[in-house]
Amino acid sequence: MLYVSILTSDRSQDPELWATIWQGNAPPSINLIGAYNMGNDKRVFIWEGEALADIQFMDRFNEVGVLETSPAFDRTSGWQAAFSKDIDAFREGRRRAGREQQEAAVDLRTRGMNAPQPSRGSRGGSRLDRRTGNQVTSTDFGGNYANRYIL
Repeated sequence: MLYVSILTSDRSQDPELWATIWQGNAPPSINLIGAYNMGNDKRVFIWEGEALADIQFMDRFNEVGVLETSPAFDRTSGWQAAFSKDIDAFREGRRRAGREQQEAAVDLRTRGMNAPQPSRGSRGGSRLDRRTGNQVTSTDFGGNYANRYIL
């Protein structure tokens, strides 16, 4: 299983962080794919793990900060298709999802692609306006958000 962990820690605690890492014994089943220091007090770890011991090892980072970990699902090809505006490549990448899910996912992206402005890409319901933080209702297309979470 692929995971992404975000560690938030005070940089003044780096000696404790490094002691936690160097003095721990990473299980052989854990595979660190990437580790990135952000420009603030956050670090991002992308890793694979199969055993409880893998999660327990990563949990040790909570000794020096706050570690938030979530399972991750690789959707790179779909995002690449979106960045290049290639709906056919996206459709091809979703072939394994089953016809109904594939068409719902393609429909969602097509509506977004053809919307006159970003706020018009939804089928209706409400959303949070990023600028004001206010709830906004949109009924331009009728319907609901049932398919918006299809990746």
